[in-house]
Amino acid sequence: MAQGWIRAYSDEYRFFKDKTYSRKDKSFFRKDFTTSFHLTANENAAVLKTLHWGDELILPDGIGSDDWTRGIVDGQEGFLKRWHVVEIGYLAKDVDDNKTPYTSRLQLSDNEYRKDLLWGDLIQITKRENDLCSVRARGWFGKLSSHLIGETALLNINFIDVGQGDGVLIRFPEGRHMLLDGGLPRANQQTGKNGADFVDWKFFFDYGHYKIQLDSMMASHCDSDHYGGLWDLVKKDPETDLELDCIDLKIGEFHHAGLSTWVDKGDTHKDGLGPKKSSHFTRLLNDRQDAISCLDPDNQDTLSGHWKSFLKDIIEELPETTFNRVGVTSESLKAGQDLPEIWPNTSDCKIKVLAPVTKNVDGQPALKDLGNSGVNKNGHSICLRLNYHNAQILLTGDLNKASMDFISEAYGDRISSFNCDVAKACHHGSHDISYKFLQHINAGATIISSGDAEGYAHPRPEVVAASAVTGHVDIDPVKDRLVTPLVYMTEIERSVSLGKVTHIKMRNFHDGNGNVNDKALLALNKAEISKASYLSTDEKEALNAIQDLNEKKAHREALEEREKTLLETMELESRQFETRSDFHFKTVHQLFTISYATKPLERSRILTKNHYGLVNVRTDGETIMCATMEEEGAGWTIHTFPARF
Repeated sequence: MAQGWIRAYSDEYRFFKDKTYSRKDKSFFRKDFTTSFHLTANENAAVLKTLHWGDELILPDGIGSDDWTRGIVDGQEGFLKRWHVVEIGYLAKDVDDNKTPYTSRLQLSDNEYRKDLLWGDLIQITKRENDLCSVRARGWFGKLSSHLIGETALLNINFIDVGQGDGVLIRFPEGRHMLLDGGLPRANQQTGKNGADFVDWKFFFDYGHYKIQLDSMMASHCDSDHYGGLWDLVKKDPETDLELDCIDLKIGEFHHAGLSTWVDKGDTHKDGLGPKKSSHFTRLLNDRQDAISCLDPDNQDTLSGHWKSFLKDIIEELPETTFNRVGVTSESLKAGQDLPEIWPNTSDCKIKVLAPVTKNVDGQPALKDLGNSGVNKNGHSICLRLNYHNAQILLTGDLNKASMDFISEAYGDRISSFNCDVAKACHHGSHDISYKFLQHINAGATIISSGDAEGYAHPRPEVVAASAVTGHVDIDPVKDRLVTPLVYMTEIERSVSLGKVTHIKMRNFHDGNGNVNDKALLALNKAEISKASYLSTDEKEALNAIQDLNEKKAHREALEEREKTLLETMELESRQFETRSDFHFKTVHQLFTISYATKPLERSRILTKNHYGLVNVRTDGETIMCATMEEEGAGWTIHTFPARF
């Protein structure tokens, strides 16, 4: 039977119509919204329950076009208004489209825009009339044929564009969510965005919720280009966090690798990673209570650095979140035991834990010393393999050559466990890898997550090439084309659009003498500025709303004359008084260095659009789809290949 969510978009639209509001205001409206679940399809019938935005229910008949919809909540049958519930579906493959079966056009009311949906996109059906459904998808409202909507969800892996770092949001077919890493903190991001912002978009815009709900938040290891975005998600109350649109946050579990940064307390400690014995780090972080104890400076073991502050914020802001260390023991590998799983027996998708590999030292799990601090933190990253029917997806953290050699030795003849259809490349395309290990991975598609101006020259050309030559080769002889291997780079998928500044308009400028006027700063000579740049977006919209052509023409000419006079006046004053205008800005250089500079307004260019370098990987367990958005932001570039396990 169909699944339903409580949503009331029409009520939300009416409430905010003709009002000035923020997206945060929408979240508060959603959180406060309630609707009645009646015994019968009658406004005066007994109320069985009061339902809230985000509640889930079963819809035995799905969504129709009648005013009332039948539902089941906690085993109890009743009725609620159709416009207070949506039926959940997923974009199916269009079997009638031989050219683009993995995308379908959402019919928008505004013909100026187009929006192509992607196989597996979540569809919220608000009304069904014959074969045509009114839907909400990716935050857009439109129409979609009912035969394009199925009930079966895919395994959906989003390789988030976080610049230098990693960020992966996984939606499992049963609806669980795992956020694996989140990139650098916003303060160190050139775009000012990281994994926290993508997750916020996913829940607020795509799902239409006010709450972010993650079943797992996982830090593959304790480097800030992996946990920084997670920290931005948890460090503040979402209600007051101006960067987030959602106002509530729930995280079930925090998974970590165990290796942490510690206050040095004796000669046995090394590199701030804790005490060593028999060439192994013996102090690994464990559960929530252990983390709480280790925040105390008087404790035998005390956490240190930004990692400590991050964990402290999780503990203080998320009192119900459990802590769980992730790993596999070398003893179990030698004994031929099954790989450990996260959430065993709860999903058709198995989450196998492949690393870090621990060894029993004096009855405690310990991690081998692989070298310096960076080599150890990177090398002991969490490594997962997602098994979904015939598909295998490998998520590797920042494994390096030292850890790859160690893992190969620990796995022995079980090293084929790393063989996969899709792999997230180790350590952003660093040259510090084992080519033999890449041969064991033998991926059909490799995704490299890297950033701009990071100081490491990632991804290295030899690693990009190695990802291809060690990948699984599949050639279509009929079409004479390469199917796999594929190599994706978020840095390549990312792009920007630049615009040339003509002038800066200041409205209602107060000169300090009681005079309020519009002013302008010119970046070009007045003669170079086209009339097309005179009007603001609001003025263009108001102009387009005028139906009478003569009235529209007269209004346009009046606005253009006003702006022409203003620009001519400002140009004369600027020359007379030698006015100079400079941008003052800050920028991120080489990850952790923030510098400040100025640039003259004259003949400057600005970033008008940052094209997001997200790589979508989706599978039904039989077919793997890799998709990236085309630069105009509406269509998709898609590659598909069969799962081979």
